[in-house]
Amino acid sequence: MRSGKGVKIMRRLKLMTMLLAVLLSPLAAEAQTRQVVRVAVSTATPHNTPFWVAKDKKIFDKYGLDVQMIFVAGGALVAQMLAAGEIQVAAGAPAALVSLVASGEKIVAFLGVSNTSPFTLVSQPSIKSAADLKGKRLGTARFGGSSHISALIALDHLGLNVKRDGIVLLQTGLDPERMAALEAKGLDAAMLQRLPTKMMLSRGYTALLDLNAAKIPYQNTVLAAKREFVAPGAKIGENFTRAVIEGYAYVFNKENKQAVKEVIARNLRLQKPEQAEEFYQEALEEMDRKPYPTLEGTRTVLKYVAEQNPKVANVKAEDFVDPSLLKRLEAEGFFDKVYGGKS
Repeated sequence: MRSGKGVKIMRRLKLMTMLLAVLLSPLAAEAQTRQVVRVAVSTATPHNTPFWVAKDKKIFDKYGLDVQMIFVAGGALVAQMLAAGEIQVAAGAPAALVSLVASGEKIVAFLGVSNTSPFTLVSQPSIKSAADLKGKRLGTARFGGSSHISALIALDHLGLNVKRDGIVLLQTGLDPERMAALEAKGLDAAMLQRLPTKMMLSRGYTALLDLNAAKIPYQNTVLAAKREFVAPGAKIGENFTRAVIEGYAYVFNKENKQAVKEVIARNLRLQKPEQAEEFYQEALEEMDRKPYPTLEGTRTVLKYVAEQNPKVANVKAEDFVDPSLLKRLEAEGFFDKVYGGKS
């Protein structure tokens, strides 16, 4: 037989279990009712900071969303996943997406994550001018991606042509691989983003063209979805966008600087938040408080992608860019609300 003391303990445990079940049941029910939104990101970049913040600070939860962010190497694969319905939102370069639009997919860019190219054309110390680049090897990431299109834009801006001037474009991986290839003399030049550029310039390498400083219209990264996701009355798309805009407002609020740097550090796997300072500044300088995708920047993308895929020549920027949801939010005063009247 159980002792009186043992019976009392069992009763207490049972009571605690029942109480815990009562307390947790609303949380479990809430988790079950949240709508799942799968978002694929093709590049780990500071431009993703508003999404990371919205996830970390549970802003998505506030809007009844269970946002699952996955990293997928390569914009082409992200685009294919979106077309197949495996994800609801793609965060990536428009180049691969517009090729799908040319094939009849109803995909639109509803938010401009990065409306300028973050790349600089960096060359060996011995290469001092555009003319010195003729007949040389230029490294990008995957063909069709942002660094590749940025390379074509940079060469055009400098009066160079790949075929005419014998310039060899090579797929040489992400920034660290391209930096290593430069140092090993495997490349004569490479497209590099902000921090890698700064590091290479400190070692004596040459910046032939900073595309961001040159203010060349270019739609670098977008949030894209199937058209019905952002159509009037589509609450899931609207709630997702509201949460993202709140993420933007959180990032731009300088009182949140330390918290934002901590989020960046975790997502970029940095050892300390202090190491995120440069990435934090990059996010502030290269993101827009009202992140509308741009028609002019998209036309630049279409021009260069059409050279690789002639079908894209039939796509108009207006077919791909759909700012209607952002316009509806702005008209109701949502931007002013989340920015405290300072949008």
